[in-house]
Amino acid sequence: MKQGIIIVNHGTMDSEVRSRTLDDFAYSISDRIPEADVVCVYTNGEVRKGLRETSDEKPQNLKAAILSMKERGVSSLVIISTDIHDGDDYRKLKEETVGLAALFSDVSISVPLLYADKDFEVTARAMHGAFSELVGDDVLILITTGHKTDGAEELRSFETSLKKHINNGYVATLHGEKKLYKVIKELKQSGFEEGRVVFVPLEFMAGEGIENEVSQEYTDLVQKLTDEGYKVESIFKGLAEYDEFQRLYMRHFYDSMR
Repeated sequence: MKQGIIIVNHGTMDSEVRSRTLDDFAYSISDRIPEADVVCVYTNGEVRKGLRETSDEKPQNLKAAILSMKERGVSSLVIISTDIHDGDDYRKLKEETVGLAALFSDVSISVPLLYADKDFEVTARAMHGAFSELVGDDVLILITTGHKTDGAEELRSFETSLKKHINNGYVATLHGEKKLYKVIKELKQSGFEEGRVVFVPLEFMAGEGIENEVSQEYTDLVQKLTDEGYKVESIFKGLAEYDEFQRLYMRHFYDSMR
């Protein structure tokens, strides 16, 4: 039975960041399952177009990648989500995969980073391992896209778990129910009217050249915190650049195959 594995991500044309995140994650999987056919798929059409025009790459969308797997003789397929929480992107991934599942003897789909109750605690512990020494007694704010109806409950539960490990830990969203101004309001109400804030994207990939919304808004959000009187320590890179979080995505991958 030939194994196929497709890693699904928004994508980026920033080759350096991609090498440290998606490529590194794919290599880790290939090292563990050397006989598997492992590919990365980018959901952003502009990224796929840009890569075709500026490089020798010919990136596919998810449907085309699944069909290519079938043509290459894959019979057992795993789709790996790099999403942070359950939302439109993850639902679309599942719909496209389920629509072609009959082509294979078995198909499995991994879940996003924050999906079930157990994920909130283990991810909060990973945050402690990655950032507690840097944050100290100051404030950690994680920023992700978020939507009012997508992932709101998961992000609330995760913030509760986060505070057990980092006392002054907060989760803010661009579009969800807890935007950055609400976090700032909470900080001031708690008496933290000035001081140091460590600001981290809650995204698989992030950085100046990354084509996602958090990365595009990040500098303006840092300025908002600065304007409110906080000294901001900006950690402008995605979770996939940390071994702690790559291991969590890897765990979801293995869980999906059970």
